[in-house]
Amino acid sequence: MTGSDQPAPAEITCVAVANRGEAAIRFLRTARSWAGRHGKPLETVALYTYADEGAAFTRLATRAVCLGEPLTRGADGQPFSAYLDIEKVVDAARAAGADALWPGWGFASERPELAEACARAGLAFLGPPASAMRALGDKIAAKRLAESCDVPVSPWSGGPVDETTAAA
Repeated sequence: MTGSDQPAPAEITCVAVANRGEAAIRFLRTARSWAGRHGKPLETVALYTYADEGAAFTRLATRAVCLGEPLTRGADGQPFSAYLDIEKVVDAARAAGADALWPGWGFASERPELAEACARAGLAFLGPPASAMRALGDKIAAKRLAESCDVPVSPWSGGPVDETTAAA
């Protein structure tokens, strides 16, 4: 299973990389090595912004597709990274012919909405399922899940702590 809670395509032939810098470089090198060892082509598409044009990760990929300006504006008018613009990233991956998306490390990889958007677009999400991100993104739910699986956890309150009584 892929991170989108959907079965992976029969064969992944093109992966869009929605990260930059060291994370992207490591993935791209690994993808190239995997393709060589398995004798199967694996195309990689680096998604980048104008600020990263010509960066090492864009040169290591089979192809590179520009997302545009490094910052975009949300519905509220506030700027945020183009790499976190789910619609822009998924649309660019699909337009590039990718059948999978690797979100890398960091903020994009922790957004269950990205995994769900990939599933809706028919892209395999190469990361944890949205359900796992939601369950483990909540510290109380994560501890309860660990306990239910008999994973040892540090002593804790067993639930939320009311800040007004915690100091007493």
